[in-house]
Amino acid sequence: MYGMSGALGLIYEVAFNKYLAYVFGATAYASSAVLVAFMAGLALGAHIASRIDHKIERPLFAYGVAEVLIGAFCAFTPLIFAKLTGVYVSAAAKAPDSLVTLTLLRGSMAVIVVLIPAAGMGATLPLLARFVQADEPSAGKRLLARLYALNTAGGAIGSLLSAYVILPAAGLPWTLRGSAAVSAAIGVVAIVLGWNARIPRLAEERKEGAAEPAATDIAGSTLPIRDATILSAASGLLVFGCEVIMVHLLALVIGTSVYAFGLMLFIFLVCLSLGTPIATRLSRRFGAGAASFGFAAAGIALLFSLVVWDRLPEIFIALGPIVRSWGGREMARGLAAFVALAVPVMLMGTTFPLVLRAARTSTVGADVGRLTVANTMGSVVGSILFGFVVLARLGSQRSLVLVALAYLGFAAFSARHVLPRLRLRALGLVASGVVVAILLPKWDLARLTSGANVYFDEGVVPNGVVEMIKEDVHGGVTTIVRDAAGNRTLLTNGKFQGNDSLELRDNRGLAHLPVLFAKKRDRAMVIGLGTGVSAGTVAAYDFKRIDVIELSPAIIETALDQFKGVNHDVMRDPRVRLLVEDGRNILLTGHETYDVISIEISSIWFAGAANLYNHEFYELASRHLEQGGVLQQWFQLHHTNRENVATVIATMRKVFPHVIVAVSGHQGHMLASMSPLQVSRDKLFDLEKIGYVEATLGGEHLVDYVKGILIDEKGIDAFLFDTQKRLGKTDDALVSTDMNLLLEYATPKGNIPTADDIPDTIAYLSTYKRRDTLAAHIKP
Repeated sequence: MYGMSGALGLIYEVAFNKYLAYVFGATAYASSAVLVAFMAGLALGAHIASRIDHKIERPLFAYGVAEVLIGAFCAFTPLIFAKLTGVYVSAAAKAPDSLVTLTLLRGSMAVIVVLIPAAGMGATLPLLARFVQADEPSAGKRLLARLYALNTAGGAIGSLLSAYVILPAAGLPWTLRGSAAVSAAIGVVAIVLGWNARIPRLAEERKEGAAEPAATDIAGSTLPIRDATILSAASGLLVFGCEVIMVHLLALVIGTSVYAFGLMLFIFLVCLSLGTPIATRLSRRFGAGAASFGFAAAGIALLFSLVVWDRLPEIFIALGPIVRSWGGREMARGLAAFVALAVPVMLMGTTFPLVLRAARTSTVGADVGRLTVANTMGSVVGSILFGFVVLARLGSQRSLVLVALAYLGFAAFSARHVLPRLRLRALGLVASGVVVAILLPKWDLARLTSGANVYFDEGVVPNGVVEMIKEDVHGGVTTIVRDAAGNRTLLTNGKFQGNDSLELRDNRGLAHLPVLFAKKRDRAMVIGLGTGVSAGTVAAYDFKRIDVIELSPAIIETALDQFKGVNHDVMRDPRVRLLVEDGRNILLTGHETYDVISIEISSIWFAGAANLYNHEFYELASRHLEQGGVLQQWFQLHHTNRENVATVIATMRKVFPHVIVAVSGHQGHMLASMSPLQVSRDKLFDLEKIGYVEATLGGEHLVDYVKGILIDEKGIDAFLFDTQKRLGKTDDALVSTDMNLLLEYATPKGNIPTADDIPDTIAYLSTYKRRDTLAAHIKP
């Protein structure tokens, strides 16, 4: 039951995060608000359970009640989330430009939704601690450590199932409702089994300052509860800090799809749970001193694991010609993650169980609750500290070295309670770890950031030279790579974002076309900065204000300093207002309307990117367009299939009566409006005389971009009808929503050699192009 409870806990956390991302935005700050609320709930539940532990005669029954309450609350959370949006929008409107206020608002509202079920989950381990304790305290602690491992392993299974099976099949609301039903069923079983399972009430907890139980450990004194609490907090802090850094790195090495995140979390948690049997062996050999050896071993293993990270891309290059299916490539990504994580994470997984076993306790439930609270709060601090402070300042490699040294430091701290004959060995391990840290070689950044995982080849710029690298928790790893010809390419987690050479015309075309069809040029919004070329092209026109929305500070810095020559130094244009936020959240909480909204973000298969391709987003965007305003969005033509292409177009077409699919060079994009998309030839000539528009055309004319129109409404409707008939699906079955998550889970499967590439996609779309398409959109 407890293993299944762990699986459900991870499913709940993933579902809550997705729901709240729609409300708060897909920023790192918003995700952290959810994490803090969830972990605070776990800590609160553990604290409450530890306080009432001595009064509970039927702990298994109480555990069942907690599970029933979790299920009952989570069954209604889809309704709660629906109401939460309106409340958040009203509150956020009062402080739209204050990041601190918005973060506090997000955190407090996340607490409202997440705290109650998380508190129930946090109470479960202390409650079961009472139930499983035996006459022999050490036997009870061994079983307790196994329960902790089983719960962690259950969480790993939950992360895998939610990513690959449950969420794609059931969607968000039914995932929560189904999980709630299972939680309630577990609770009912526990209530039935626990009704007659009475355990005598414990005496009141020992008063503060009272003498602790005598030491009984075979190899030295047990850990005083104060030191055990410190080590529990340290374990949580370092494990979660390390997880933040490793997930950040694995996004670079194995990818950023929803499957990749589920896969890496699964492997991390499995390895963490395998630490418990290792902890058992360490405890048998070293007794209470095992905690010191566990921390030291984790630090040393983490240091040695650093030598493999920049070699991981070689796995994808070697397997590229052999493994050509999506399932096979997912297994290859799992292999790469396992190679990097297995040994250090397994040894990290020993630390909390070892502290639980070594702690000098008077009442098992109460002290387990205290240690659990410390561990949970350490986890919160670790995720925030390393995610927002350490990682940005030190980078991935040095951040991991810092974590390893911290493990060694806490090993030395706990060695005070090791017998003299073992203390020297523990401190010797600490010293050897410090030597390893000093001798570690630097990573080959060009190889590490190549993006080999995306298409299982040598990446976008083979044999390129890394000119700049920036890391942050918002945008991952941002690099500029120079090829042999001197061309510079901007990459995010190894994925192409733009360059200063071949892609310039394409990027400019994405910006020119919506401006041509817009009835006015007062305000424009650009979501996704990249190199800034598209934003610079919009700024070439006579707009009064241009709002540029970008999540990643590293991308902003790069566009500002490194690509100002090709984006016309757009970030210093006085008309430009930069907002470091989630574009969808800006529209959700704002009231501004725009003549042009241009979106040029990464591929749809990036986790969270589909939020800007779903039906709810298009409805939101339509409300922010002026009369005659135009929405433009980059459209992935490569590594996709007909069904995904149809889903993207059908979702936009469901909201907008006028839609065009166009091609600029080899980049696709869609334009949508509530008004017909038409422009006169005279207007085209007049626009070329505005500002520095001519400088962005490279000798071409604006009419050349209009000629890139591939299909319009009639062609789109014919294409969608044929696709629905071919697939045997209804019209609504091809519409991606926040609830069914169609695009987020379907598009990553296109990253295989047999998927449609740009010429193939253009070829079958072109069959629906009408002969009079150009004449329908260019008027005399």
